Amino acid sequence: MSIIIRFLATLLLSGVLMGCAISGVNGELENHISRLVDETTKSAKTQEKALAELGKLGQQAVPSLIGHLSDNRPLAAPKITLANKASDSFEASRHYSPETVHDAIAAILNQITGESFLFVYNGATPEERKQNYEKWKLWCKSNYPGKIEACGNEP
Repeated sequence: MSIIIRFLATLLLSGVLMGCAISGVNGELENHISRLVDETTKSAKTQEKALAELGKLGQQAVPSLIGHLSDNRPLAAPKITLANKASDSFEASRHYSPETVHDAIAAILNQITGESFLFVYNGATPEERKQNYEKWKLWCKSNYPGKIEACGNEP
C-alpha cells in the first residue's frame, strides 16, 4: 500500500512541477513580448529590430500579441516592412506606415496567421482600432481556448 501512495505522491508532484515549468516558460514569453513591444516606441532602430523579432516568434506568440493590440502608443517611426508570403504576390516585401503599436502588431498578426479583420496597417481611427481589437479577441478565444487570458480582457 505504501508503494502505491509513494507512486501517487510522486506522480502528483511531477504534475505540479511540470505545470510550474510550463507557466514559467509562458511567463518568460509574455515578458519577452512586452519588452519587444516597448522597444517599438523608443527609436526607429529598436523598433525595426523588435518588430522583426516579434514576427519571428510565430504562432506561440499570437495570443500575447493580440493582448497587446490595446496598446495605442505612437511608434518611434511610422514604417514596417514584412516579407510577402502570399502565393500570388508580385513583390517580395509589403510596406506599411503604421502610426501606433496596435497598427504594427495587427500587421504582424496578419503575417503570422494570415487573418485580417480591419485594415489598420497604415493607421486608423481610434474606433477602427477598437473594432479590430475586439474582432481579434473573439478570433483568439476560439482559436486558442487554452490561452484566453493572454488574448485580452473581455469586451
